[in-house]
Amino acid sequence: MQRIAIVGAGIGGLSAAARLGKMGYAVDLYEKNPVPGGKAVEHRQSTSSGSFRWDCGPSLMTMPHILQDLFAFCEERMEDHIPLTPVDPACRYHWTDGTVIDEDRSFWNQPAVRKYLDYAEGLYALSAPAFLQRPPRDWWKALGAEMIEHIKHLPKFMNMQSMATFNQKFFNDKHLLQIFDRFATYNGSSPFKTLSTFAIIPYVEASFGAWYPEGGIARIPEQLALLAERQGVRLHYNHEIHDLNALDASIRICNGDSITAHQRWLPQSHEGRNMLRHDLACSGYIMQLGVRKQFRELEHHNILFSDHYREEFDDIFVKKKLPREPTIYIAISSKRPGSTDAPDGCENWFVMVNAPATTPLDCKGYEKVVFDRLSEFGIKLEAKDIACCNSFSADDFERQHNAWKGSLYGWASHTMQTALFRPPLQHRQHPGLYFTGGTTHPGGGIPLVLLSGKIVSEMVLQDFPHTRFTPMPAV
Repeated sequence: MQRIAIVGAGIGGLSAAARLGKMGYAVDLYEKNPVPGGKAVEHRQSTSSGSFRWDCGPSLMTMPHILQDLFAFCEERMEDHIPLTPVDPACRYHWTDGTVIDEDRSFWNQPAVRKYLDYAEGLYALSAPAFLQRPPRDWWKALGAEMIEHIKHLPKFMNMQSMATFNQKFFNDKHLLQIFDRFATYNGSSPFKTLSTFAIIPYVEASFGAWYPEGGIARIPEQLALLAERQGVRLHYNHEIHDLNALDASIRICNGDSITAHQRWLPQSHEGRNMLRHDLACSGYIMQLGVRKQFRELEHHNILFSDHYREEFDDIFVKKKLPREPTIYIAISSKRPGSTDAPDGCENWFVMVNAPATTPLDCKGYEKVVFDRLSEFGIKLEAKDIACCNSFSADDFERQHNAWKGSLYGWASHTMQTALFRPPLQHRQHPGLYFTGGTTHPGGGIPLVLLSGKIVSEMVLQDFPHTRFTPMPAV
C-alpha cells in the first residue's frame, strides 16, 4: 500500500487527506498546532463582561457545492455535519460621505451590475472547467466539445487591463466602482495592478451566494478532520515536521505556505529561486475587540472605505508601510441569529486592515490610527467600551503559520504569470512531492483551497495508481 504523508492540517491538507483516505491510501497527516484549520481557526477569551469568540481567518465562504462534493465523494452529506446559513446582506459598505450600500439581491440586480455580471459569466464558463478544476499540466484536457461554445470568451481571459481600468467601463458611480475594485483584495492584490480576469470574483459571489457555518468558520476544518479520520487517515497534532526527507512515505504533500516550503526545504531548486521574484500579496493588521455595546448601523460584514483608495494601495505595495488612511473591514459574527459569540449587549469585532507583506513590521501606535478612522464614520469607542483587545500583524502570521513575510496569499496576482501560473502543485525534480493550499493553484479562499486538495489527490491517483480504487462519477 502506498504511504502518504501530509504536512499541515489546513483546509487544503484535510481536503486531500479525506479523498486519498477514501481512495484507499495509507495517509498520515501531521499538524504542528493542537487543532486543525491553519488560518481558519478560532480564538476565545474570557473577560469580566463574559466570553467572546472570533473567527481568526476567513469569515464567510461561497461556492458551497465544492464542500458538498467533498462529503459526497466520501459518501456522506455535508448538511449532516456543517449546516450553512446564507449571509444576507453579504456585506454593508460605508463611506465618510454618509453613503451606505448593502450587498443584497437588489444590489446584484442593478442594470449596470447585471451588465458586468453577464460579461464575467463568460470568463467563469471558460475558466472553471479548465483553470479551477484541473492542474496546469492537464488544462488541455478541458478542450473538449463542451468547451467549444465558450472559446469565444478567450479574448476576455487574455485582457491585460487592470481590474480598476476595466471596471471604469461599467461604472460611473464612484461608490459602485470602489466596491468592484475591492474584489481584487480577495486574493490579497491591488485592483490597480490585478488583471481584469478577476472580474470572475464578484460573479462567483453573486451566483453562489455568501454562507456561514453554524458555530463559526472553525467548524469546517473541525468536521473535515473528523471526515478524514472516518476514511482511515491518521492525524498527528502538536507534531511539527522539520525535515521532509525524514518522513516515512513515498508520497509527500506539503499543505502550507508554498514559498516558505521551498525556501526552507528546496532553496536551490529552480522553483525555490523563482519564488522570490514576484510581488507578495498583502498581509493584514488585525484587531480582535470585545465591545461592550452594540452598533445597529453595522452588519455581520462591513467595509469602511478609504477616501483615497489608490494611495492606500501605493502605501501597501510600493512604500511597504501601513496605509495612512486605511479601508477597514469589520466582521461581527455575534450579529448572527442565536449567536453566543459575545455576551448579551456586547459584540465581537474582528477588525482588519490590509497591510504590506514585510517583516518586521512596525505597528506601534497603529491601533490609534484605526480608532481615529472609525470615528470619522461616527463609530466611537472609548476605553470603557472595550472588554479586550488583541492585535496581530505580518510578524505573527509568519511565526504562527509560516507565511512568507506575513503574506496571506503568497503571490499577488499582478501579472499574467502570477495570476494563472501560481507556485506548482508538484515539484519537477521530486515527482512524489506535492503542494496544496491557498498559496498554490488555483488560489486562496476556502472553495479554491478545497479544490487544491482535490486536484492534488487526483494527481496522486494518476501518478501512483491505487488498484483497489474505482473513481466515483462526478457529483
